[in-house]
Amino acid sequence: MSEIETIKLSLRDKIAEVLPDREGWVLVLREGNIGSIKIAKSLIGLSLDWEWHFVAPVVIYEEVDQRRVRLYRELKPREAQIERRGWLRYSYRWITGGILTKVFPHLTPVPDLVERLNSDGRLRDLLRRSVIDELYINTYFTMNPGSDPDESIKRHYERPEKVGWLITAIKGPGSEWRFASIVRRIYELLDYLAGVLVDYTHEVERLLL
Repeated sequence: MSEIETIKLSLRDKIAEVLPDREGWVLVLREGNIGSIKIAKSLIGLSLDWEWHFVAPVVIYEEVDQRRVRLYRELKPREAQIERRGWLRYSYRWITGGILTKVFPHLTPVPDLVERLNSDGRLRDLLRRSVIDELYINTYFTMNPGSDPDESIKRHYERPEKVGWLITAIKGPGSEWRFASIVRRIYELLDYLAGVLVDYTHEVERLLL
């Protein structure tokens, strides 16, 4: 069975449409907290090993006025990622996002989202079940082919196109033999996390009124 057929079988009740993408596929979803997931496979460096990238946009506002520009910039210092520990039996801890500290060293991280994620027992269980290698939460941005990622991130900070988040999960080598269950568990993780982010974003927005 091909990889895309395995993905379809794993998420058959969730998928409305599968669209080909330059790097993989975009799954348009029927319900839940995320409307789509991009799934792509890429080589790791110069090795012959592969890793899978699952990218879920969580768009909260399609149109951006000055108030929503302010909201986007309030969300930026709250970006987060996981730190994985252990061997075979992993544990996970949320920390400030590395992209934030690299691209925006002048911004002081705001820890309230990290603290909320670390205290969420359901999220902790989903992380353990998914056995992912990396997980990132960044404010929403798009990137044209061949463009510099850091410059794209800076451009969206100055002129946000949409308000929301990008959740990126990465699963490395060794997942092939149980790929179907991994896809399903990563979907469940991303969908739950998207719901948390939507609620959190509206809380931050209310504080700005």
